[in-house]
Parts: sequence; structure tokens; C-alpha cells
Amino acid sequence: MTHLFNPHPAHTVKFIMSILLVMAAVTDMTGQDDCTYDLNGDGVTAANELLFFMLEYGVAGNTDYDFNDNGFRDFEDALMLSRYLGTNCPQAEVQATTEIISGLLIEPVDTLQQDLIDANDTIPAGAITYRLYAVVTNPEVTVAGVWGNSEFPLTLNAPDGLFLSSLQTSGNSYFASNIEPVLFPFFSTWDKASWWTLNHAPGDDFQFYQPLGSTANFMDDMDDGSIQFDADMGDGWFVYDYINTVELPTASNLKLLGQFTTLGQSGICGQLNLEIRTHIDGEPTQFEQAYGLTFSTPGADSPCESPSPCPEGADLDNDGLIGTSEVLLMLAAFGDVTTGPEDLNGDGLVNVGDLLLLLGSFGMVCD
Repeated sequence: MTHLFNPHPAHTVKFIMSILLVMAAVTDMTGQDDCTYDLNGDGVTAANELLFFMLEYGVAGNTDYDFNDNGFRDFEDALMLSRYLGTNCPQAEVQATTEIISGLLIEPVDTLQQDLIDANDTIPAGAITYRLYAVVTNPEVTVAGVWGNSEFPLTLNAPDGLFLSSLQTSGNSYFASNIEPVLFPFFSTWDKASWWTLNHAPGDDFQFYQPLGSTANFMDDMDDGSIQFDADMGDGWFVYDYINTVELPTASNLKLLGQFTTLGQSGICGQLNLEIRTHIDGEPTQFEQAYGLTFSTPGADSPCESPSPCPEGADLDNDGLIGTSEVLLMLAAFGDVTTGPEDLNGDGLVNVGDLLLLLGSFGMVCD
């Protein structure tokens, strides 16, 4: 079953309009041979194509609209389709760029010196609000998609937890477009809410976006300060790019991706995949993707580092591999009364217990 997340009322209007467009569409659903992304064959790739695409998104074995030919319809197919929204047939292939995406930046914007309390919520003193940005070498771009997949899951980890306003959790409002600045004077904690975005802060001109998830409530993990989107088909969100190209959202080389308020000072970190679109005067729109981009706050306790698969200390010769050399070193010390490195279980003796721990990790590559 397709899972959609359209929390803003404008999305509902657009969704209904899309349905009406579909009902009025021609019956030839095969599209034109020279227009891969015109799914209803009417000569133009418009918002109703997204409806066709999403009707059976996530259905096992479904390879319709598998534009990247990887065996199933996934989030990256949706991104490919979205690059052509608003274009007529025949369509020239959108070209890729390189070296515009430099990485990610997360920086603190506020630290509470005392508890912040309103009628709905309390944020403790010491809580830190961060903003996350994509760093680009050319400001004439729009961030078009953020997502994760099985190889590079989208992760966010805040060991002390994230602040989510009760106004958010009651309406599943995890995006900046749902944060109304008009409420800030009445609910002071609302300004510190944690949210994702694509280019726009709360109060900026509204930007249409489409989240796609493997489950209906795939954003709910934000409630516990740790999320991981790792479905094979991909989980994430992308913009209706053709609607947002008239005026670029920012003139900066920093493109806003989110705001996150941690309930302590242990930091925040994560990983995501990114797509941008260029809008340079006189040139056709282009795109660029980057996979496995990571971010971590200064001084964080490395909460997102993947633990080594090897038992602590098992790489006796420090060559990055548990192999024959470790077994030989263990056997040479077998039976010794020692607290040396061969005593893996720390009982003061190199014995069968240590050997079993070593053999259990034999062949592992230790990161």
C-alpha cells in the first residue's frame, strides 16, 4: 500500500486536484515512447504523474515505473520522475553535475540558560537548538530530496532526546512548513521545535513536498530522538521542483535541511542522501546526488559511530583483522595467569573462554 504524508492543508488541495486531473486524463496509460515520464500519455509530465507513481509504491514485486532498472519501484525512481515535472514531450534527458555538493554543516543557534515553559511544554535549561545545512559551492541550487536506503540509511541520533512540541505530535507535523511563527508569542517552546525541511524555514514562502515512506507513520521515531529510515525502496521527501524554480529560496551557499533541539548536551549526529537541482540563468536544469553524507556536532560523544564488530581487544596484532595471527598469539599465552591483551574476558586467565570469544569473531574486519 502507498504511504503518503501530506501534513499541510495545501497538500490536500493539491492532492484532490491531482485526482481530478487523473479522472480527466486520457485512457492511454502507457505514455509516449519518447516521453518516459509522461505516465498517462497526455504529452506533459505534471503533478498527476506523481499520483500514478505513488498508487502502488512499496508493493512487493512491483517493477512498473522502475526508471533506474534496479528491480523495484523505489524513492530514487520518484526523484527521477520529479526532475521532469512541468515539461512537455519529447523530453531531453536531465544532465548530472559534480562537485556542487560539498557536505553537511550543523551548528548551534541557541542554548537555554533556564527552563523554557509555556502552556503546553517545558524545555529544560541546557537544551541546545541546532540547524542543519547542506553546503554547496553554487547558491543557484534547490535541495530537491533527502532520503535513506538500505545501503545508506537516513539516521538521526540525539542521545539526550529531541524536543518535539505537543502541537507537533498531535498532528504528525515534523516539517518546517507546518510550524506557524504566528504562534511563537503564545507558545514560546514552539520556536524550538525539531523539524525537517527542504530549503525553507518556518514562515518562508510555502514549498510543496512529497514524503514517501515504507510505513504510514515512518516519521514517528523522532519522538524518541533516534530515527533510521532503511527500507530497500527508500524513505524520504522531495519537492515539487518545477513549482519552486521561479525564485530560489536562498542566496546562500548553505541550504537549510532541519532544526533539532536536543534535551541535553550530548550532541546530535546523523547521515542522509541528498539531491540538488541547479537553476543557473541560461542553462537547463541539472541535478546532483550525494550518498552517505554525515554530520556530527562538535564535542558530541560520537553517538553515530558504528561500533566495531570485533570484541574489544580481539585484534591482538592491530592489523584490522581477526585471523590466524590472533589465534597463534592466543595459543602462545594459553593457560597464563595474566591481565594482558589475550585475556579477552578479563577473568585473569587465558583460557577456553577467551579462545571461544576470539573464534567467534574469526575473519571479521575491525573498523
